[in-house]
Amino acid sequence: MIKPNDRKNYLISGIFISILLCVIGITVFMLNKENPLFSSRIYIKTEVANAQNLKEGAALQLRGIKIGSVHSIQFKDVRTLIVTLGVSSSYKEWVKKDATMTFKTQGVLGDKFLEINGGTDASPSVMEGDYLVTNEGNQFEHIITKSEDLMVAAGSILTKFDKILSSVENNRLEKILLNLESLTANTNKVMSSLNDKNITQSVANFKQSSESMGKITKQIEEGPGTLHALIYDQGLHEDLRSLVGGANRNKVLKYFLRESIKKGEQ
Repeated sequence: MIKPNDRKNYLISGIFISILLCVIGITVFMLNKENPLFSSRIYIKTEVANAQNLKEGAALQLRGIKIGSVHSIQFKDVRTLIVTLGVSSSYKEWVKKDATMTFKTQGVLGDKFLEINGGTDASPSVMEGDYLVTNEGNQFEHIITKSEDLMVAAGSILTKFDKILSSVENNRLEKILLNLESLTANTNKVMSSLNDKNITQSVANFKQSSESMGKITKQIEEGPGTLHALIYDQGLHEDLRSLVGGANRNKVLKYFLRESIKKGEQ
């Protein structure tokens, strides 16, 4: 016999599982709508000498509409590759047997995809296993396509730069240019005043000052002289220390105080 608490738990678990299944069903439906993963397809093929960096899963387009994708890329022999393409059944009637395919580049990164071109209404639609001819083109066409993408990117950058410049007031921009012109003129004046003669004289004066300082330093170090004695004579150092320190300092100070008082009384 099921207990009331167990029955409540079973009911909650059942509701949770039902909600989870609904979420999974909606997710699968959205995937099916965005990318017909489970929709019926027919598979056609084409032979190429070079895959040109085409990858499995790349798009197959017809007049700008994605109608399928690349299913597989395999070797037929050393010089030939077989590309198998999955075409959605809802679009197969618009793919004619006399149509051709070309490699296209998408985006600045250069992702490759195949595009179906041409085809006439009088020609029958493709069937399972049919082959279409692919015009591989030459390297110059690839360069042109890449250049078009780069031009689009450059145009976008120039548009943003134009917006930045338009946000700056005309008067402010004119002031900035005038300040730059004034700064350039002042710099030219300073540089023109520094001729070769002035520079040579400044270098000579600096050299002469350096030589004089070197001589003074050398004379102090070698001696004789008061500065040499103050710096290098240890005995003079001890005499000065005893003169200004301890008891001797007190005697000297007392003597000068007494003499000052006597002069004041007189």
